[in-house]
Amino acid sequence: MRRSLAASVLAVIGLAHLAPLMVLLQFHVDRAYIERELCVQRDVVEAMRTCHGECQLSKRFRMLEQQAEKEFPADRIATRFEPKVPVVADASVAAPAVLTIDHPSLVERITDRSLPVEEPVPWS
Repeated sequence: MRRSLAASVLAVIGLAHLAPLMVLLQFHVDRAYIERELCVQRDVVEAMRTCHGECQLSKRFRMLEQQAEKEFPADRIATRFEPKVPVVADASVAAPAVLTIDHPSLVERITDRSLPVEEPVPWS
């Protein structure tokens, strides 16, 4: 019983995911008919056509998306997955005390780290 239920659920999910592939397959099978009869550029000279029926393919994909959104509206989901954290009503947040840290004093020393240049640079 569980296996048949799992198989049927898997089949339904698989078919839902294969719907765009089926639309694409049907488009390629009927492409000549779509170009000749349904395309928005069917009246344009053959050499100047750029669509080749892809307008109908995009329309079918758009219809498929709208149908999927209509069947599963995400805004109607009542269950939300949020972490279960206890809410404390009396929680008082105290500001952290200002800490004074004694840093070591800085000693300023002037150092001359430049190297004496006795010879001119060979590439100049």
